[in-house]
Amino acid sequence: MNCLDFRRGVFANPLQLDAAAREHALACAACAEFLERQRELDTKLYDAIRIPVTDGLADRILVAHNLRRRGRQWLWALAATVVLGAGIAGLAPTLYGHALGREAIAHVQEEPQSFSIVARHASDLLPAALAAQRVKVAAAIGEVTYAQICPMKDFKARHLVVATEHGPVTMLLMPEDHGWRRRSVTAAHGMIAITIPVAKGSIAIVAANEAQALAVERSLVLS
Repeated sequence: MNCLDFRRGVFANPLQLDAAAREHALACAACAEFLERQRELDTKLYDAIRIPVTDGLADRILVAHNLRRRGRQWLWALAATVVLGAGIAGLAPTLYGHALGREAIAHVQEEPQSFSIVARHASDLLPAALAAQRVKVAAAIGEVTYAQICPMKDFKARHLVVATEHGPVTMLLMPEDHGWRRRSVTAAHGMIAITIPVAKGSIAIVAANEAQALAVERSLVLS
């Protein structure tokens, strides 16, 4: 695959790449950066359309177009239902992703000891845990210094702290999460969470800044 074909595929859907595209992203730094920018833009576009509707807007629109008649009330109700349904369907994946990101950040803050406890773990712990969710490690991420099974709101997560070259990063592996989510970047309480839907469940990467989280995300290959 060449760069042009790769970027066409990214424009079509930056969140679902075939095997050839994933291999190209690993081999081409410029295209890997392009992919990341498009994924960030995709997230920002979905955030931008979450505009609250002011009270009485529907009535003002109908009056402006002289449609406020009893005989057309059923038509307005039908149109409103269709628009509302389409809006919810489009926004739901992003909203769910941000909700999980906020929950992941809160969970990390509730376990400050996860950064002070340094224990030795098998070198294959992280690759094996990711493989269970059908995720591969394209590049070494770092040594796992903390590993626990923790309860989340609706399921359990494998809570790992990885000592990366850029500092400690938390990874919450959630194979039981079957929520309808979209990749999201969430900022809260001075931390960043990148939530990623994978073949089996979800993964949340929580770090002190976006550069740390992105470095870990780039090391993962989603199947």
